[in-house]
Amino acid sequence: MAKIILRPSLLKIRRQSVKWIIIHHTHEIYKNPAAKIDNSQYQMPSLFKGVLELKQGDVNYHYVIEKVKDDYIAVTTRPFVYLCDWLDIPLEINNRAIHVALLGNYDLKIPEKRMYVILSYRVLNPMLKFFRIPPSKIQLHKDVSTDKDVYCPGEFVDLSRIVTAVRRFVIK
Repeated sequence: MAKIILRPSLLKIRRQSVKWIIIHHTHEIYKNPAAKIDNSQYQMPSLFKGVLELKQGDVNYHYVIEKVKDDYIAVTTRPFVYLCDWLDIPLEINNRAIHVALLGNYDLKIPEKRMYVILSYRVLNPMLKFFRIPPSKIQLHKDVSTDKDVYCPGEFVDLSRIVTAVRRFVIK
């Protein structure tokens, strides 16, 4: 695979502090098949291929949780100094949000408990602590979208399970 050309000039810079964390899945934005399923193969190159095809400056999430072999990893994809572009999310939320994607389509698959653990321990709790925001500011994309046809991050992602995992790893 060719090296990704980084284009920060295409990205908007964050001008306000972070107050929200929005959870997505990768099915809604990248149409290549490898972004729509979750398996044990390393699939991040397919997401970057989608970036090249859409002529974006970078992946449209700050973090992606991916399953590699038999465990999940958190991958930083866009520095949080840059905003992600989500036209269906009100600007007062989007301009103050960190966007985290679960690689795959969770309309078709039930997330494993381990995925919730890695999401909470590696990404959510450090972000909550760093930005001093409460777990109530973690939202699913479909819950903040102005488009009522959005089902991201999928029917099987359970916000209460995410919050439970977050409370388990509270950083004091």
